[in-house]
Amino acid sequence: MAYGRSYRTLVESVGKPPRRRRPRGSLTREQVVDAALAYADEHGLDGLSMQNLAGRLGCGVMTIYGYVQDKDDLLDAIAQAGMRDLRLARPLPDTPAAILLAWGRALRSTLIQHPSLPMIFLARTVIGPGIFRGVEALLGRLAAAGVPPAAGAHAVYAVLIYTTGFVAWEIPRTRHQPQAAYAAHWRHGVAALPPTEFPLTRDVLDELGNVAGERQFELGLAALAEGLTGGRHPPHSPTTAG
Repeated sequence: MAYGRSYRTLVESVGKPPRRRRPRGSLTREQVVDAALAYADEHGLDGLSMQNLAGRLGCGVMTIYGYVQDKDDLLDAIAQAGMRDLRLARPLPDTPAAILLAWGRALRSTLIQHPSLPMIFLARTVIGPGIFRGVEALLGRLAAAGVPPAAGAHAVYAVLIYTTGFVAWEIPRTRHQPQAAYAAHWRHGVAALPPTEFPLTRDVLDELGNVAGERQFELGLAALAEGLTGGRHPPHSPTTAG
């Protein structure tokens, strides 16, 4: 029986071309990170493993470890690589509120483009040269508009935290499925209840079907930017760091 299995395996393998591996030294760290980012965006972070990444790149698993220290190093690199695609409006607006609006919109666009990033940002600290450059640019523009750097830092991160959380909420509801499907879930849920229950909720079903899309995002972002800056006026510097 063992001989028969070995023979069948040999016969089945005849005619199959050997799997080609990349020549040694043909990869760069940037290529590895870009491939990991693309894989995570397509299959989710749970689907990203060193083995799957090696398969995509056509190399051995141990080859990957020649370019990244471990999974944590890879995730940090993915996050910073994805943020390279962020494009702030040029030139940035002149008023503090408008600068924060532009920042939030650009960040949301990037996080939707790379749906793996919100999960990374929510789960781990990501700090590096690319992050410093982005913060520096925003603080400089806010300072020119009259916002002290300390207050500007808190404002920038208030928008970042809001936008990251919103996109993490938005993606499974209206990105992995049509907006209409999300709205239908609300209608079906209410239809299963006695007609006299929750009358106010029934009256706003059309609105509830839109709480995970651009209109809702803009509502929250505008309120946040207005509250942080008092409209056109610079915000007061916080008394404590947080």
